[in-house]
Amino acid sequence: MSCHLFLIILYFVHTLAKLNIDKTRASHFEWPKICSASLSLLHRARVLFPFSAVRTTPHTRTHTRRGRARDMAGGYVCSLSPELVERARVELGENPETRAQEVQKLREALARRPDIPARTDDAFLLRFLRARKFDHEKTLKLIKNYYKCHQTWPDVFQDFRPSAVKNVLDSGFIRVVPQRDSQGRRIIIQSPGKWNPSTTPIIENLRAMYMTLELLLQSEETQVNGIVLLGDYKGLGLAQVTNFSPYFVKRMTTVLQDAFPMRIKGQSSINEPVIFKAVFAMIKPFLKEKMRKRMNFHGSDFLSLHKKISPDLLPAEYGGTAPAITTDTWTQTLLAAEPYFLETFGNISFTKAESPDEVLTAEEKKLQEDLNRAIEEAGPEEEWTKF
Repeated sequence: MSCHLFLIILYFVHTLAKLNIDKTRASHFEWPKICSASLSLLHRARVLFPFSAVRTTPHTRTHTRRGRARDMAGGYVCSLSPELVERARVELGENPETRAQEVQKLREALARRPDIPARTDDAFLLRFLRARKFDHEKTLKLIKNYYKCHQTWPDVFQDFRPSAVKNVLDSGFIRVVPQRDSQGRRIIIQSPGKWNPSTTPIIENLRAMYMTLELLLQSEETQVNGIVLLGDYKGLGLAQVTNFSPYFVKRMTTVLQDAFPMRIKGQSSINEPVIFKAVFAMIKPFLKEKMRKRMNFHGSDFLSLHKKISPDLLPAEYGGTAPAITTDTWTQTLLAAEPYFLETFGNISFTKAESPDEVLTAEEKKLQEDLNRAIEEAGPEEEWTKF
C-alpha cells in the first residue's frame, strides 16, 4: 500500500473516532463533518507527498493538439444503480470491469481520426458506446454522423440554445412526462397540432426537440433505459402538413436513427386525422425496420394507448389519471441549461449545407408529389379531423 493511501485511511479512521460517529448510525447531517475532515486530510497528504498521485481536484482537463477537451484524471463516476448496471451488462454488453478500457480504446481511435472533431471525455464517449452496444466500429460511425449533422445543418444547429426556441417550448409542442415509466424510460409528448407555422418555422420545432433529447441524455439512467415518444396529432391541419417535405423528413429521421446516441424504445401515435396517413407515407420510407416495428397507432382508442403507456403517467386528455402536464417545468429546466448549450454548441465550424439534391434520391423526391396529391384528394380540411 502506498504511503499516501495509508495516511488517508489512517486519518479517516482517526476522524471517525474523533467525531464519535458510528457509520451505521451517522445521520446525513453528520456526514458533511467527515467529508470536510477527509478533504483536509487529502491536502495534508499532498503536502507530505507532493509527487504522489493524490489529487484534490476530481476532474482536471487539458486540451489536445486538436483543441479538444481531454479528461486526464478520469473524473467519471458511474451513477447507475446495481440493477441498471446489470441491465447495461445484459442489453448493452457493458462490463464495469472493462468500461474504462473500452472508453480509452475509443479515445485512441478518435485520436487517429482528425476528421472527427469530437469531445473525448469519458462521460461523452460512454453515451455513444452504450447507444451502439460497445461495438467500436458502429460507435465511431455514430460519432462521425453526430458531428457531420451539426456541421452540415446550420438551420438547426446554429444558435443552438434553449432561449432561442422559447416560443416552441411555451406552445406545448413538446412536453416531458415528469415520471419515468415502469422500465425507467422517459416519455416525450409531441403535439404538432399546437404548432403555428405562421409564427414559428418548422425547423425551430426540430431544434427544440433535439435540445430536449440532448438534455435528457445527460442522465445515465436514460442512456441505458432509453425514451418513448408519444405523438398527439389532434389539430393537425393543412397549415402544418404543407410544411413537411422529403428533405426535412429524411434529415430529421437520419439524425434520430443514425446520428444521435439515444435509444428510442417505442413510439405511439394518438388522435391521428385522416391526412396523417399521407404524412406517414412520406415518413415511412426513411424509417429502418426496427423503428417501424416499434411504432403503434391508436387513433382515438385510449385503452389501446394504455397498453403501451400506463394511464397513471398520462393526464386526463389521454384517458389517464396523472395531473395535467404543463410546459413550465421542462421549459425552465431547458433554460437553466443554457450555459451548457452555449459551451457545447457555441463554436461549431459549419461546412457547406447539404442541398436537397445531395440528400434525396430521384425516387425520394417523388414523395412530395404523393403528399400533394393526397392533400388534394383528402377533401375539405374540416373532414381531416376524422380518425
